[in-house]
Amino acid sequence: MRSIPAALRTPALLSLLLLLGGCSQSLTMEAQTDVPTPLATKLPLNMGVYYDEAFRNYTYEENSEDRPNWAIKSGASQVELFDQVLPSMFDNISYLDSLSPAEGSGIDGIIAPQVEEMQFALPNETRSDLYEVWIKYKVRLLEANGDVIVEWPLSGYGKSSTEFLKSRDKGLQAAINSAFRDAGAKFALNFTRVAPIRQWLAGKPKICNSKVSDICGT
Repeated sequence: MRSIPAALRTPALLSLLLLLGGCSQSLTMEAQTDVPTPLATKLPLNMGVYYDEAFRNYTYEENSEDRPNWAIKSGASQVELFDQVLPSMFDNISYLDSLSPAEGSGIDGIIAPQVEEMQFALPNETRSDLYEVWIKYKVRLLEANGDVIVEWPLSGYGKSSTEFLKSRDKGLQAAINSAFRDAGAKFALNFTRVAPIRQWLAGKPKICNSKVSDICGT
């Protein structure tokens, strides 16, 4: 970095330069997602889905020396991710306004995802050419009466390269989308492999009398 000439080292100018330097590191952005529809055999269930306010409005915020005034809004994209994946996994999806007991509604169970944590790594921090993103979820599966069946930890990882994306914002955006895709694929692929979920599914006659009846035999 070039040094500032002594003649220009006035307090006012130095303050301005420091302010501009901080502004260049600040970040306000809204995450975007483009998640493909998974190719999955639908389970013959009517699943309720509940997104709480914290999930719908999730924002990663940090105000540190290295990341001053960071705000990455991803709530809308989090909802879009699950809205894209869930209808490909179940015969019917019903969106719920609360986790109040839904007995008598014909709902077989309720899925309620939560964002536990988001982490970011920039190329200058890791001395690599990668923007990296990690997302950790807690996906709750509940009975229609509100009883918790399982709280399933789900994670997604994404990266993008400075070779193709020179700007920080575009690099992070691409890495976030990659992490969403990873999480969506893992959710669709592993849902029936989680032991408590598989056991719950095996107790559903409509599952055992369907083309996914192999779930009931294990």
